[in-house]
Amino acid sequence: MHRRQTALALTMASAFVAAPSFAQDAEDATAVPALRATIATPAVAAVDPLIDEAGKTDAPKLEPGDAEAAAVTLRPSLTSADLRTVVRPMPPSQSAKLPSVVPSLPAVTREADARAEYEPIGLRLGGFVVNAATSSGLGLRHHSTEGNETFVRSTGEVTARSDWESNSLEMRLGGAYRRSLSGIDEALPEGDARLAGRFDLTDADRLTASAGWTLRDDSAGDGKENTFSGTLGYERFGGYVGLRTGLGVDRTVNDTDPTLDNTALSSSLRLSLDSGAILQPFVEIGAFGRSFDRPAAGDGLSRSGVGGEAKAGVAVARDAITGEIALGYGYERLNEDSLADISGLIGSASLAWDASELLRLTAIASTSFKPTSAAAASGVITRNGEVTVTYALAPNAFVVAGGALTLEDYAGIDREVTTTTLKAGVGYKLNPSVELGLDGEHKIVRSSEAGGDYTDSSITATLTLRR
Repeated sequence: MHRRQTALALTMASAFVAAPSFAQDAEDATAVPALRATIATPAVAAVDPLIDEAGKTDAPKLEPGDAEAAAVTLRPSLTSADLRTVVRPMPPSQSAKLPSVVPSLPAVTREADARAEYEPIGLRLGGFVVNAATSSGLGLRHHSTEGNETFVRSTGEVTARSDWESNSLEMRLGGAYRRSLSGIDEALPEGDARLAGRFDLTDADRLTASAGWTLRDDSAGDGKENTFSGTLGYERFGGYVGLRTGLGVDRTVNDTDPTLDNTALSSSLRLSLDSGAILQPFVEIGAFGRSFDRPAAGDGLSRSGVGGEAKAGVAVARDAITGEIALGYGYERLNEDSLADISGLIGSASLAWDASELLRLTAIASTSFKPTSAAAASGVITRNGEVTVTYALAPNAFVVAGGALTLEDYAGIDREVTTTTLKAGVGYKLNPSVELGLDGEHKIVRSSEAGGDYTDSSITATLTLRR
């Protein structure tokens, strides 16, 4: 009882900190499968030259000693970081069941102009730039226990981003669908929608807000799952200490197993040392509560509970490498005394390294506490990591390869599942609007439960149209 009261107090305290100042931006994303990093910029002087279109300055020339006397202004608004906590669903970029090959290369120096010729221009509508892409593919699949399959795969995405001097608004609507033509009888839909805004109060203070929806469908047994998310946030970068505080809510509805339907409320507070150095340490704490609509199907017990987490990490900001890495500890205390608590080491990472003009390496990692209705199991601690290498053969051609490792540890029962995924692909852009691709994936699943082992391999040829 004492632990339950302590956890509840932590939840209320964190929410109290977050509520007056709102919360930081969530999801994902731009987790789009794109990598996000928090990059601090150097402080600038209060007397900042005003430069016109001709490159001339209207500001008075500073005399020696004036620089020290001038007050240093706060840092400008920075790219928002996701509100990532163990209670929130895993980002779509790390859970997608439909493999895709996406070029991710820096457009720098002499390669920039050549690559720009093959990039879609987009459509300008007022103060927004709109981009759209659609892809169709035909693939072959071999499952070690289910057999062979021929399938079609379709994906589509529309994005719109504001082009304002201050504040910003971003919208995204995407979907994917894979349907069997012969062999394994299945249809796997996925989709996501997101609306996110940033409101600059000053050069150093801003509010953020977002709303989103995600649909996942898993042939491994979790079934179709819809998640509706919302986030409010406040961020401040000034002096040597940066602050982010966030409040998020997620409503999850599972069509296959209604006992997994739940509502999660999470909050976080991050303090960072923004000295302008290459390495910037930070600490982050969070608290959350999760409430299920009904008892679990496996044993008739409720999985509702509260918990918290704490992480320490470092962000790196250089021309060639950006991102952050953190480690910490998380726990979740369930209301049912007969169910074991969920706890363990947690970690996160988001790194991008442009090793050269032709080579980019990216890495992402996350930890989440995933609900389950399995009898006597409190939940699943899911640790996921992925590394991708992309190399440009030419301004309009690239190869990509990578691997992912997912560890699922069921709290309360002796069950572990390890999934190893290897991916590779090649893409060739005929022009800014048309791209041909070929990608392959090999998945190895090993489970401590009898009959849970299998392998799943696929290869897909795709045609992508962009605007």
